[in-house]
Amino acid sequence: MAFTVLVVEDDPDLVHVMSSALGRAGHDVLVAATGARALEVVQSYVVHVVVTDRGLPDVDGTQAIAQMRELGYRGAVLVTSGHAGPEHEAACRAAGADAVLGKPFRLAELVQRVVDLAGGRELVA
Repeated sequence: MAFTVLVVEDDPDLVHVMSSALGRAGHDVLVAATGARALEVVQSYVVHVVVTDRGLPDVDGTQAIAQMRELGYRGAVLVTSGHAGPEHEAACRAAGADAVLGKPFRLAELVQRVVDLAGGRELVA
């Protein structure tokens, strides 16, 4: 099943490879380079999974996630980050993330995590 995935990442090279991998897997991909733009996108489109970096240029990714949840976003959220450790993961989950994927990661693992997360949610159109 295809899902709509929002990739929130400010590194153009990472955006390209992540979007390409998700697109090749049959998913529709939207892109935002900032937390502010991500909030606009989740309010304007049906997004099944948000894949967001924690280190965004305008806000910490956890702030963006918390704001999405406050606005009523009910889809899955996967944080990709170079940070590690239980405190980092706890902060992401406390903000509303469903899972954390450490950088660097394999693209196949990213695609599988997106499918697993979206598959565990009731898809709302």
